[in-house]
Amino acid sequence: MVDATSPIGVIDSGVGGLTTVAQLSKLLPGENIIYCGDNGNAPYGNRTGEDIARLTTRMLEFLAEREVKMVAVACNTISATFDTPGLAGYENRFGFPVLSIIRAAAEDVVKLQYTRVGVIATAFTIASQCYPRLIDELEGDMQVYGEPSEKLAALIEQGDLASPAIDQEVQTHLDNLMGAHPDVKDIVLGCTHYPIVEDVFQRKAPHVAFINPAKAQARAIRLHLSDAGLLHHGDHDTVGSLHINTSGERPVYETVLSELNITRDYTLDTVDFGTGTVPSNS
Repeated sequence: MVDATSPIGVIDSGVGGLTTVAQLSKLLPGENIIYCGDNGNAPYGNRTGEDIARLTTRMLEFLAEREVKMVAVACNTISATFDTPGLAGYENRFGFPVLSIIRAAAEDVVKLQYTRVGVIATAFTIASQCYPRLIDELEGDMQVYGEPSEKLAALIEQGDLASPAIDQEVQTHLDNLMGAHPDVKDIVLGCTHYPIVEDVFQRKAPHVAFINPAKAQARAIRLHLSDAGLLHHGDHDTVGSLHINTSGERPVYETVLSELNITRDYTLDTVDFGTGTVPSNS
């Protein structure tokens, strides 16, 4: 039976969705969270839409068994499949709402009334044209310029956040985007992995405002739960639980949790999303 104490599910292809967990921990500290990161199959951004839909369905089935009250898709690449012909609606098989991070970010960008905005994201997200399409639906006068990266999310997944390769990849994509569109002063970090290294982006382009979609998604989650009467505040000063499930390596989670200053207690399990949890030391 789903009620206010039921957990929020958060899914991503890897550790990137922890940026949404970080924002939820600030905005809704009493909420319980179950996180699924499919690191074993990452990066999603270089896969086909059909493959992404299949892998996503595994995580949604995993969370359905745990009676979550809603799921935040904290992955731009997965969110992009929602609007891909032939794939749209696959998430409707489940009895809980599924919130797209792209839609939340697009709505936020429109509210901020930019005239032109850049988006750096995975190749799949950029090719899907989801950001310009959704923004155009909401505000037809805004110009949106995309810049795809095939490597950055995978580099961040490796866990060495000070890697020169990350530094170079960020520089390359900023040069490409700003070189083609020098008047762009606002850039959406259109992959949830990217805010993990937001300091690198800021250092490379201090005159640019970088937009973290996880903030908009956390606000959208709060609004949805409030409207549904499912907000869980807990007792005074009570911090909700965090259960992390990954199909990949564990150490990168410890690195990113520390980098994002997520201090709530957590458990960390290794999971095959097709068959369930594999015993591990938490």
